[in-house]
Amino acid sequence: MWLTLITLAVAPLFGQSAAQVDAILAADPLSLGDAAYLAVMSSGRIPPEASAEQAIALLEMLAVRAEHRDRFSDRELDSEATLGEFSYMLMLAHDISGGFWYRRIPGPRYGLREMRYRRLVQGQSWALQPLDGERAMRIIGRVMALREGQ
Repeated sequence: MWLTLITLAVAPLFGQSAAQVDAILAADPLSLGDAAYLAVMSSGRIPPEASAEQAIALLEMLAVRAEHRDRFSDRELDSEATLGEFSYMLMLAHDISGGFWYRRIPGPRYGLREMRYRRLVQGQSWALQPLDGERAMRIIGRVMALREGQ
C-alpha cells in the first residue's frame, strides 16, 4: 500500500512512466546513477529524458562550482549508492545550505548530518548505509515539501 501511495505522490514530479518510477522504487540497493538522476531530476535541473551520466556530470559541475572536493565521476554508475552520497547529491542539486561543518568539510557525512537536522532524513541513518529506492523517494518528498514551504 505504501509503495502505491509513494508512486502516486512522486510520479508527477518526475514526468516519468509508471514503469520507470516502479523500477526505481523497487531498487534495493539503489544505484549511484539512479540516485544522481533522482536528486537532479527532483530539482528540475534536467529534463525527464536525461540520462544518469548527464545527472552525474551536472553534480560534478555543481561540486566544482561550490569548490567541494568530493566527486562522483570516479565511481561506476551501477555501484551502490549510500545514504550519505544521496544526501550530499540532494544538498548540491537543491542548493540546500549546510551548517558549520558542512561549510567547512562538504561531503556525504556532513550532508547527511544536515539532512537529519532538518528532518529530511528520518530513522536510523549513517553515511555508509545502503539506500533503497523507496527511502530515496520518501526523502525527495520531504525535500520537495521543504522547497514549497520556503
